[in-house]
Amino acid sequence: METYLQIGRAVSGHFLCRIDALEDPGAKNVVLGEGEDELDIVVVQFKGARYAYINSCPHQFIPLETFPDQFLTGDKRFLVCSGHGARFFPDSGKCYSGPCLGRGLYALALSEADGALYLAEERSPAEIARAKRASRRW
Repeated sequence: METYLQIGRAVSGHFLCRIDALEDPGAKNVVLGEGEDELDIVVVQFKGARYAYINSCPHQFIPLETFPDQFLTGDKRFLVCSGHGARFFPDSGKCYSGPCLGRGLYALALSEADGALYLAEERSPAEIARAKRASRRW
């Protein structure tokens, strides 16, 4: 876990992004680590609340977006997988329609401090990434 100094106090966690970098509704891609330890995350702001999910469609474990930070449907009501068109509720990650109906995106804990978002998981990003890869079932 990393510690950052913001406005005179220490903040623990892995920095993801500034809140003002997100539209509402909006989504942004953040990657922590590299190689086998890479954790690909989509950070979402929807109706004033913020969420984070592993950027991996539960249907075939591919990233949701084809183009950088293009996670939302045209009407900005759903997250969408560009691979097979699965749609997910932004505030729960549950699949609304598509080939992974009944499943959902893997949610990650967030914390907010001084206008920024941090990963607030007990495990490191590398541990989360390795565990998620190991649990994939084709």
